[in-house]
Amino acid sequence: MSPSPNRHLIGQPVAVADFATPALLVDLPVLKANVVTMAKLAARHGRALRPHAKAHKSRLIGRMQLDAGAVGICCATVREAEVMAGAGLDGILVTAPVVTPAMVARLIAAREHVARLAVVVDGEAEIDLLAERARLAKPIDVLVDVDMGQGRTGVSKAVDAVRLAAKIAATPVLRYCGVQAYYGHLQHVPALEDRRDRVAEQWRHLEGILDALGRAGLAAEIISGGGTGTHHLDLASAPFTELQPGSYLFMDAQYAAVEVAPGGSPFHRSLSVATRVVSTTQPDRVIVDAGSKALSTDAGPALIASGAPAAAVYRFMGDEHGAVVVTEGSIRPNLGDLVTLVVPHCDPTVNLYDHFHVVEDGRLVDIWPVEARGH
Repeated sequence: MSPSPNRHLIGQPVAVADFATPALLVDLPVLKANVVTMAKLAARHGRALRPHAKAHKSRLIGRMQLDAGAVGICCATVREAEVMAGAGLDGILVTAPVVTPAMVARLIAAREHVARLAVVVDGEAEIDLLAERARLAKPIDVLVDVDMGQGRTGVSKAVDAVRLAAKIAATPVLRYCGVQAYYGHLQHVPALEDRRDRVAEQWRHLEGILDALGRAGLAAEIISGGGTGTHHLDLASAPFTELQPGSYLFMDAQYAAVEVAPGGSPFHRSLSVATRVVSTTQPDRVIVDAGSKALSTDAGPALIASGAPAAAVYRFMGDEHGAVVVTEGSIRPNLGDLVTLVVPHCDPTVNLYDHFHVVEDGRLVDIWPVEARGH
């Protein structure tokens, strides 16, 4: 990983002319407040917190979460687990099945660095593959992945969950711990009542599976699920023993559109992308140096945070460029001006960058690596 071209500007305002863009910015006080707020909410409701590293891919932020009270870290990829385990961050849960011998070998190697590492499974072949390579001295914790209506991974029927749990429990180098029950497709349901009804339906589905496991003598010690968009519902009523939110650290345009409660979300935006005006030749827009290689595209265009008139909108204009379109009569940003953008979707945007540029009161105070990109 190459060093940031802005490393010599630590201590300087981000707005200085030499600040290289596009750059991923994180507001340190807001980030810290978000970390503490989620930890306190989980503790207040008697739930454990195992936040998702797929949002930040940073050992430094992972350590911040553990220091605030998290019991561990969720990882979406083996690469993330390698980085977090290599940094000594314990209590790792890999939230997607690992199905190839090479990936399992990497997972077993990561297991050597920590006291506890878990992975989810949704088929017998995955259990067999783990059993072939795990060591009795350092068993792998295993959770049965339950499909919560997303149709992505996981078993849907109680009989299948019991069958997999029994096989795990009968395998000496594995340790059956419970279930994962994540409903990612419900995190961005805009209306609160609609989201409440839809998650409650999935809770009923999960409770049937948990009852079947209990009757079979395979009661789940860990029931892991929930997320940023449903955290308030999950904490109040869900059958989870632990939550695995990720985006609460940063927030983004998607979560800005989600109705959480009458008082609003307890989490605030800490993530943005700094971009610079590189052309002013068009009468109704200026062109900035952040396109699809600087911002995720799956959730639509970015929002404008600062540096342009209130009515201005951002449009993708290719790999390296975007347009800030202004209304007639508005004062346009000048060539070289800094424009900051609210990212559409934080997780894939972070994955595009090598560094977080850590900002406090408008000044660059540190630069943190994003180590766990890739697979």
